[in-house]
Amino acid sequence: MTVAVGTSEPTEDFLDSEPAMAPEAPASPRPDFPLRDLTRRAAHLGLLTACLLAATTVTGWRLTNVAAAVAIAIALHVLLPRARFTGWAMAALCTLSLEAWLCSPVPAPPSAAWLLAGLSYAALMALAHGAGRAWRHVAARRRAPRKAVILSTGEHGVRLARTLLQHPEHGIEPIGLVGASASAHGPADDLPVLATYSTCAQMLRRSAVSVVILAGQPPISRAVLQEIRATGCQIMLAPGPDDLVQDFVAPGRQLQSFPLVDMVPPAQRRPYWMAKRVCDVTLALLALLALAPVLGICLLGVRLEGGPGVLFRQRRVGMGGRCFDMLKIRTLKPASARDSATQWTVSQSRLSGPIGGFLRKTSLDELPQLWNVVTGDMSIVGPRPERPYFVQQFSKTVERYDRRHRVPVGITGWAQVHGLRGDTSIEERARLDNHYIDTWSFGLDVKIALKTIGCVLRLGGA
Repeated sequence: MTVAVGTSEPTEDFLDSEPAMAPEAPASPRPDFPLRDLTRRAAHLGLLTACLLAATTVTGWRLTNVAAAVAIAIALHVLLPRARFTGWAMAALCTLSLEAWLCSPVPAPPSAAWLLAGLSYAALMALAHGAGRAWRHVAARRRAPRKAVILSTGEHGVRLARTLLQHPEHGIEPIGLVGASASAHGPADDLPVLATYSTCAQMLRRSAVSVVILAGQPPISRAVLQEIRATGCQIMLAPGPDDLVQDFVAPGRQLQSFPLVDMVPPAQRRPYWMAKRVCDVTLALLALLALAPVLGICLLGVRLEGGPGVLFRQRRVGMGGRCFDMLKIRTLKPASARDSATQWTVSQSRLSGPIGGFLRKTSLDELPQLWNVVTGDMSIVGPRPERPYFVQQFSKTVERYDRRHRVPVGITGWAQVHGLRGDTSIEERARLDNHYIDTWSFGLDVKIALKTIGCVLRLGGA
């Protein structure tokens, strides 16, 4: 069967729109990369496994019990990356209880063995965490302090700078200030004013600064803050004494009574981001192989119903505002190139026939996009791509719409599984997609994928 590729497919009535976004400034070569986070996570998983093995050894568990307990604990660690130690202690007891019940020859109430193993595991993890904190404290005092700048020349920023200079054991050494205007020296122990707010990012790219602290509420725009983050520096907020944020800072996040809040790192610098691409390619290739018969039947049905040209390519905007050709199975009657690029919705009369309607309803027409995932133009989970015409329109009228291109676009996304498809609120789509990017985790991608499967099985599309 010959598969022809056309370019005149009308617009999709359920695809999300996204604006072109100016590429971020290239980050300087700082040692803040996902590899460091992955190494840290691997070390933590190794510690978790070692403590669990030691705890189960004292109970005389069989190999199957130990393997099951380790697998469950590691799965919890991956799915709950933000759990604190107390949460892990409770999870350990529940994990070993579940494991003892599942691995017993006959389901029965857990015996004292799992309780002893859980308590031993919690005690070993407490000792390991305490030793780790002590080692990090000693290492921080011995290594060279990190260079920092403070974005403020007001009284709050001055006090913070003086405190850091008087307590070098915290490992942060302020070398200057950033203010509204540059002057020879600042008011904090002759610390110089290195730059203004608007030129701060350029100064950071030329310096060895690795920490930026916003003291209080400096008059800095969100765009400038994003430029500063693109340099690779760690950014922290030190709210002022009268700032309501003070009441929301978790205990243990103070530095000499100055609360410090870390800025959320970009998704590309979070743990498991590298694994996202590996999983995308692996799952897309496996899905293409497994669904090849289904894809072939869909293409044959469209060919018999509407003639040649069963696939079409349409320009979409991807990560960083770059355009690419997105593949889909043809489900609509041909339209002019202008209508295809600028028409937002289509009527049922434009469907190629019953087969086209069925493919759109079940989202089977999206299957060719798995190849876009393999080539790197898309991801399995991410904000849905849109045509350049609507990208330009919505970027002018919808707040933070252009921020949706910080990560690769996807076949399904957080907005789609919440029913925001077709002629629905663009503002809500932008809000949900930006929330997905700001809070991205590997577990969130898994959750979206499972919700998408549910939507498809209910014939609701995804």
